Amino acid sequence: MDEKHESIVEKAKRILEKYPLCDRCLGRMFAGLGYGWSNKERGDALKRVLVMELHRAVREDGEAEEEFKKIAPNIGSQASGLYEKLTGRKLEPRECAICGGRLDSFIEETVHKARGLLKAYDISRYVVGARVDPEIEETERRIREEFGLAYGESIRAEIRREIGKRLMSEDARPDFSDPEATVLVHFPSGRIELQVNSLLLKARYWKKARYISQAYWPSPEGPRYFSVEQAAWGLLRVTGAERLILHAAGREDVDARMLGSGRPAIIELKVPRRRRLTLRELEEAANMEGRGLVEFRIEGLASRREVRLYKQDYSRTRKVYKALIAFSDPSATDRLGELEEFFRDRVVLQRTPRRVLHRRPDRLRRRRVYGVSCSPVVRGVVECLIEAEGGLYVKELVSGDAGRTNPSFASVLGVNAECVELDVLLVEHGGF
Repeated sequence: MDEKHESIVEKAKRILEKYPLCDRCLGRMFAGLGYGWSNKERGDALKRVLVMELHRAVREDGEAEEEFKKIAPNIGSQASGLYEKLTGRKLEPRECAICGGRLDSFIEETVHKARGLLKAYDISRYVVGARVDPEIEETERRIREEFGLAYGESIRAEIRREIGKRLMSEDARPDFSDPEATVLVHFPSGRIELQVNSLLLKARYWKKARYISQAYWPSPEGPRYFSVEQAAWGLLRVTGAERLILHAAGREDVDARMLGSGRPAIIELKVPRRRRLTLRELEEAANMEGRGLVEFRIEGLASRREVRLYKQDYSRTRKVYKALIAFSDPSATDRLGELEEFFRDRVVLQRTPRRVLHRRPDRLRRRRVYGVSCSPVVRGVVECLIEAEGGLYVKELVSGDAGRTNPSFASVLGVNAECVELDVLLVEHGGF
């Protein structure tokens, strides 16, 4: 018969004449046919019908008995009853040419172990990934190609689906868009890796004192400054996470306070063991170690996409600063109107400040100052509100940084100017 028009049972017979296959591996060759059945059910059904066909042939033609005896060990248990009746001997099935007869037990054992891991790490949303020995995948590919099997699926796909389906419970379900962990299983070794995704918290922080850094920088002598990251370490204890990373919408200088609106941030907790915590519990934990110097507000869960937003250019942000400025010539205090008029919607060119050249590349930035509003404090000292595009170096906007920032408060007024104190009052960000 033309192979193109042969029936599924006839094709299954040709396969089993050459290769011993377990129910799953045979059924997988026809996985795209039928609906609502497992591959194991497909393979079992095909073998039972095939044994019936072979039995019919034996009853109608005595010579067909030899054909049956040859193929029976490749069929397996479905052929055992007829084989024993015809030969008086027990059938000794051959090992599956693809999985070695291990796939069924592998799935059962893996589900049991993976369920314990999901529970240990408080995982309710997961995906399953599979890695299969290359020789097994190559054998399967060769058989499908040899017999022109257009409706099959890979052993890797079956493992992912079957384990994912069996892991489902009231407390856990597959989630391909936002999983909390990936269960990565290895066949046939049985090894399981649980790749736990970070717990991402949308937050804001307020830095109420000066000389607090944003990131924690350890050294043999200990950190030079207390940090915003350290202040959030209470979250490590309540979640059992291994590490905490703060992703913020920009950063203020170590000697600047973050007041007003607070700075938008995402707190990343790596490999947490507890996730089912309320926002209130998380916020209380985040504020355990702030020493009254750093305060957090936890606003909800965040996504990895939102973390990427924080790594983009800060030109999407708008910030308001309060700067205490000292002029070398006290009479400059009388010309504040000139300063305010000049810096109304003004583009400023800034080369990387000298104070950070040791750690940042020397490049030219264009940043817009939207407006400046200044009030005298005492003669020669003023307080200014500066509204500007994100990424502006405010201290250098004031001093000019030896000409590296142009224009500057100093160049406009023709005097030396220094930012004595700086506070950030407002940070807007596209991700919030």
